[in-house]
Amino acid sequence: MTSLQIAEITGKRHDAILRDIRNLLGQGVGLHKIVGTSYTDKSNRQSPCFNLTKKGCLILASGYDAKLREKIIDRWEELEKANVQSFQIPASFSEALMLAAKQAERIEQQQKLLSAQGEQIAERDRAIAELHERTCYLDQILNSKTTVTTTQIAQDYGMSAKKFNIELRNLKIQHKVGGQWILYTPYNTMGYVHSETFIPEKSTTGRVVMTTKWTQKGRLFLYDKLKKSGIIPLIER
Repeated sequence: MTSLQIAEITGKRHDAILRDIRNLLGQGVGLHKIVGTSYTDKSNRQSPCFNLTKKGCLILASGYDAKLREKIIDRWEELEKANVQSFQIPASFSEALMLAAKQAERIEQQQKLLSAQGEQIAERDRAIAELHERTCYLDQILNSKTTVTTTQIAQDYGMSAKKFNIELRNLKIQHKVGGQWILYTPYNTMGYVHSETFIPEKSTTGRVVMTTKWTQKGRLFLYDKLKKSGIIPLIER
């Protein structure tokens, strides 16, 4: 049985199965029970996998929970039963040649199946990796408890603060009042922003300036709103 088949049977990622097998080899498990090989993945590249004997599979399964062990053992029983049913002793040379041809055809079909399974697993692994990348930006937001400036959020999207503010204006999220960006109703009562008052360092008149900062709740709101318009942060591209 191949590591690709084990991944499919157990529902585990193929790279996790490879890691478990390599750990077994590192502990001195006999190489005749687990043989390294490769398969052609969806990108037409040779990727590593392993062929395991029944004993090799059982050694691997011993480290898994009862449900996964049961799935692997059930699959071996199916393979053994099918092998017994298909085994024939040729009565003549011509029959032996025919059996050999059929066996070669089965092997070719199995190779195609393994290749297809490898592509499916590789595609699933890529989807998981993509999902992980997309959650990174949300993790950054959720891990931060402070307010952030529009400039900081704009940088996440590869924009200047000026361009970012214009995008939010075009989406009817905010408008400018007295030099300060103010949210439209009903966004202005949702706790998305926090106004701060300061005196510019170069001011000679002591004039007070109001500026808008975004809360983490507001940052999440912008993420969802912008994503619906096809605007995503750099980390997800």
